Amino acid sequence: MSDATLRSLLLDPNRLRLIFLSLAMGLAGAAIMPVMSSHLALNRHIEPMWIGILFAANTLTGVFVSHWLAKQSDAGLSRIGIIRVCVSISFVAVIGLGLAEHYWLLLITGMLLFGAVSPVQPQLFALAREQVGDADATLFQSLLRATFSLSWIIGPPIAYLLFDSIGFLGLTVICALIFLLTRLNLSAIQDATLPAVRTEPPPTDSRLKWMILAIAASFASNNMYIVYMPIYLHDTLQLAAVIPGFLMGAAAGLEIPIMIGAGIYAGRWRLFSPLKLAAVAGLVFYLGIYWFDSLAPMVLLQIFNAAFIGVMAGLGISVFQALMQGRMGMASTLYSNAIKIGSLIGALLGGAVAQWVGIQAVFAVCGLMALIALLALVKASAGNRH
Repeated sequence: MSDATLRSLLLDPNRLRLIFLSLAMGLAGAAIMPVMSSHLALNRHIEPMWIGILFAANTLTGVFVSHWLAKQSDAGLSRIGIIRVCVSISFVAVIGLGLAEHYWLLLITGMLLFGAVSPVQPQLFALAREQVGDADATLFQSLLRATFSLSWIIGPPIAYLLFDSIGFLGLTVICALIFLLTRLNLSAIQDATLPAVRTEPPPTDSRLKWMILAIAASFASNNMYIVYMPIYLHDTLQLAAVIPGFLMGAAAGLEIPIMIGAGIYAGRWRLFSPLKLAAVAGLVFYLGIYWFDSLAPMVLLQIFNAAFIGVMAGLGISVFQALMQGRMGMASTLYSNAIKIGSLIGALLGGAVAQWVGIQAVFAVCGLMALIALLALVKASAGNRH
């Protein structure tokens, strides 16, 4: 991959708009998601169980809506049209979420918001894949995914500062402005040229099932780590409250160059080889977190964490698309929904393990999930089309 090719990807106006869309939607999500549970508990006095139910309902709504829209988009429905409608609904729903006081209103507005936001990223990736040539597609999608990761470095700290200073309603108004600016930017983005009717049969590649399991297991482990690592460091290791944020920021910062580098060199590897190496890195990381109880090795281990999630997130979608040629919407959505389902499983499984076995045991289970991902990828690389 030449420097000229990279510059052409970054300087093309349409592709810059897609990068802006990824950053804007990432910032809106990174602002609302981390703060929402604090708002529900502190401002609305909702019990943890009902908070969990609300988040589960939001996740499942996003999965079903994005899956249904993926089928429609692959059948010829405008991808950019879907994104425009979803961003417009998100503009209204996020303000409603800030205004809602009763649980059922919070549940409805939350499901509306997550149902509208969830299809945007897979449709964005599908649109990018169809507008960029095959030789540049993996790198450009890695750039998009790195931009999304960047939003999660910037978004949460700013969101908590705004939450403390102007409240949750003020934060949702700012997010609504982000959605509004995004909607205005979308007017200049055009769909790729697609056939009016797409009648390809559903995918039957057995490798697809193993990929879904690998991505779900990877992000189940990542979700468990994100949720329970701060509690473990504070309650068990008695470390300062700032340390979890430092570790997460370090990992997220390392992920970005890893994602871009993986996109540049992906063409030199076999399809599943980078993902298998990433799963090994994840296994090393979680076992290291389980065994070591001091800060220095935990900091050094973040390079393995970044390699695990950076490669899985950066190249995973390209593998789905390679296995589902001609169905970019469904490929991108399966990837996105595998992440969501994995995160949901991780939240439920991590809570059970932490409650009944102990916080430290969560990281052993994370290692088990990374091992499952590795075995699934080995099966996928050995699979054949049926």
